[in-house]
Amino acid sequence: MRNILSGKKVHFIGVGGISMSALITIARRLGATVSGSDIAESDAFLALEREGYDVYLGSRPEVASIADLVIYTAAIKASDPELVAAGEKAIKRADFLAEICGIFDKTVAVAGTHGKTTVSAMISCAAAAAGTEFSAHIGGIVRNFHRNTFLSGDKLFVTEACEYKDSFLSLSPDVAVVLNVEYDHGDYFPNVESLYDSFSRFCNNVKKGGAVVLGENVSSHIDVCTDDDKSIYRYGKDFSFEKREGGFVLLAKGEPPRFFTTPARGRHNLYNAAVAAFTSLLVGIDEDSVRMGLAAFLGVKRRYEYMGKTAGGATVIHDYAHHPSEIEAVMKVAGEDAERVIVVFEPHTFSRTKTLFEDFRRVLSMADVLVMLPTYSAREIPAEGVDAKTLFCAVDAPERYYFSDYDGAKRLLDQIATSRDVVLILGAGSVEKLAERFSL
Repeated sequence: MRNILSGKKVHFIGVGGISMSALITIARRLGATVSGSDIAESDAFLALEREGYDVYLGSRPEVASIADLVIYTAAIKASDPELVAAGEKAIKRADFLAEICGIFDKTVAVAGTHGKTTVSAMISCAAAAAGTEFSAHIGGIVRNFHRNTFLSGDKLFVTEACEYKDSFLSLSPDVAVVLNVEYDHGDYFPNVESLYDSFSRFCNNVKKGGAVVLGENVSSHIDVCTDDDKSIYRYGKDFSFEKREGGFVLLAKGEPPRFFTTPARGRHNLYNAAVAAFTSLLVGIDEDSVRMGLAAFLGVKRRYEYMGKTAGGATVIHDYAHHPSEIEAVMKVAGEDAERVIVVFEPHTFSRTKTLFEDFRRVLSMADVLVMLPTYSAREIPAEGVDAKTLFCAVDAPERYYFSDYDGAKRLLDQIATSRDVVLILGAGSVEKLAERFSL
């Protein structure tokens, strides 16, 4: 990989985020002297600290002022002291990612409301099995790599493409993948039509001669211009899959059926694997390597991750699911293994709870037992009428509990959950800390 940042000082504000922690790693590999700050510790922050990165908590405007580049996320406020000190040297995370993409021969950008971390990781595992000189920027810790990056060359770059605040519109990939589109991020997108429009613009950013892969139930909502030599592949028309024992059969137009094994569970993950296989083949990864990569895929941290057992012997699973469709998908998988599914849910942001309130109510009412925790506010301030308590009161689960802290939830689960149950601890906030208590 070329040292395009050699001699540059690059500072990252919000370095504990999963994407930023990957980008600081890539920047150092490209020759930069790097540093980073955040307001709170996270697993990613602590991992960087252990690896010797110059990262710290709090704000040091003097560090930003002497940096050549200062990278910041969409969550950073304009009044942030380091951002103010950076002045014109500040670059949005998405724009910096776009610059990184430019050094690679080919970029695959994976977008969608659900599954983009898993699919990006699966494609990366296939590329690694092939010995491809590739690098990756992934929104989760891939168990095969033990990190959220993979840096082995500049022939191919695999990256997630996040739709929040139109971040993915900074990218101009060679291959764009849209797995699915469901309404989310109501604090930015006023309606689902505006979300469809952004995904359409993302697809139209694909380079001339590139390709667009449109997933299940996506084609009718995405308008892709075809006058600049783009190839468009649509799920259901150009490719699909069928479930088989131990894996799936990939059906691609004009090609013989191909069987792939995968340890991934649930229809949603077989779909993810099928899209990953199709895309991997599309970018030139050989079939045997795709097969090896998917068969060896160990998953991503916080995606249906086994954590341990309760005192009564119930299996405890943690998942990042924070959208109603994601919750429903993991509940279906858990239901295959248990008499009762006990769902512990920490809502993520007040705006999402408000926007998707009825869907949350419907899905959570399907739980045999519901344990609700306070809303993880992330970047937002509390809002009346859309918090976790309001949602809790609306849910019609047969048995339900509300706790204001993890201690109370842990005690309850140890008391009521038995070997016949599966406990799902769900959320994209800090609820992982509760799940980790069952691994002690």
